[in-house]
Amino acid sequence: MFLVLCSEIFFVMVSYFINKTIDTPINNWAIKFLVESSGYKAVKSNTITDQVKLYYGNDLVEINTLSNSIILQQKKTSSSAIFSFNEKSKLEELSFDIIEATILLLTDKIHCNLNKEHYDKHNRLKGSCSYQFKNGSIQKPIVNYYVLLIKNSIKEKFLLTPIPFYPKDYTCVVVLSHDVDEPDRYAILKRQKEKTKHLNFENKLYYAWIFLRKYIRKIIFGGHKSYWNFEKILALESKYGFSSSFFFSAKSRFEKGSNFKLDNSYDIDHQEFQKLFSSLNAKGFEIGLHSSYNANTTISFFEDEKNRLEKIAKRQIIGNRHHFWNLGKNEDQTLLAHHKSGFKYDSSIAFNDCPGFRRSTALPFYPYNSENNITLSTLQIPNFLMDTNLVNDEDEEEIVQKAIVFINELTKAQGVASINWHVRMAYPTDKKLSLYARVYMKIIEHLSNTKNVWVTSFENYYQWQKEREDLINAQ
Repeated sequence: MFLVLCSEIFFVMVSYFINKTIDTPINNWAIKFLVESSGYKAVKSNTITDQVKLYYGNDLVEINTLSNSIILQQKKTSSSAIFSFNEKSKLEELSFDIIEATILLLTDKIHCNLNKEHYDKHNRLKGSCSYQFKNGSIQKPIVNYYVLLIKNSIKEKFLLTPIPFYPKDYTCVVVLSHDVDEPDRYAILKRQKEKTKHLNFENKLYYAWIFLRKYIRKIIFGGHKSYWNFEKILALESKYGFSSSFFFSAKSRFEKGSNFKLDNSYDIDHQEFQKLFSSLNAKGFEIGLHSSYNANTTISFFEDEKNRLEKIAKRQIIGNRHHFWNLGKNEDQTLLAHHKSGFKYDSSIAFNDCPGFRRSTALPFYPYNSENNITLSTLQIPNFLMDTNLVNDEDEEEIVQKAIVFINELTKAQGVASINWHVRMAYPTDKKLSLYARVYMKIIEHLSNTKNVWVTSFENYYQWQKEREDLINAQ
């Protein structure tokens, strides 16, 4: 669909060998990630031959046999050394183990010794408690530079040209996305009383309070459609030739198993959503699942919500993003549930309280599950900017410039990452939220004037990524 190849592009395999003392599934996973993200097919060799292009280990006899191979030595690796890397670093001069560093960052094992006070009440790592923040690298996707180092080393040493990161002349990708939280400002007033019977006493009191508050506000201030910005967002983004992804809740706060205080009030079965889904489908915008707050507690929640949204939206749902970024206390188990539920991609790993790259990457990856020693099939696509973690008390132009710094870093690192802007905040319909909207509109305008940046939806990017993977794996 995307890739138009010229005659100078060659498809090549890179054979690698791991010393038997460290030949573990997770080390193989990390090498495959680095090599295949670079645009080459990683093929494991069980014997040392002159075809081996990359070696990982410290055995001097083996190293001396491989006079023409790239040598990756196992080294003692500290967190500070990982972040000391810069774009001018050379592979042979690294003071740390690039394989171990990749594992520590992509699996988040680098934070495995933190305590619960380092996380907020929604199980999200506080940005200020992260190693990225402590090492001044929260805005730098350092794993990208590991990949670029491997890519350039292979290309220069063996004169092999990799499959490009992106189609055409694009050098990076910004994915536009919108979490759909309470697009109907007064959804809680719509025929919900029959759904409250199963609520406990505390939640019934809470329901009565917010019902009364919303009812009075509607009478005094109106603004029924002040959060319903879908058509305006479509027009804004389409003007620049962009498309985006919208993540909808398929389970409201009134359903059994929901978190009544935190989940959304709207019901996608209402006619207005059915009309909206038809419009999004017709105009080439993506519909994804905004899984409920408690979805991480059982795989059946994912499956039920995904199936319901597919039925009502009349399309396949390939992507997910968690409400509140809540992956639960055991993120590995939740990522495994994505895999078992059949999601093609997820985009829920992010800092909530500050912009940045949560696992120090702006490249997609298939997470490794240590408990089962398997690579999961659900692609994880990073985030780097969100409305509420970018917009603060600073001047509007200062906020926009801060976003541009992150976009420039993404471009420099040749990465892909998502901007998440809630629907109610993406267009200046509501006066109190207009600053968020103005900032978003200026970011969009900036992106339209930035050369070689592909601005698109998750779905479009995922289709390209699968084509790239198929070409790599076909070798």
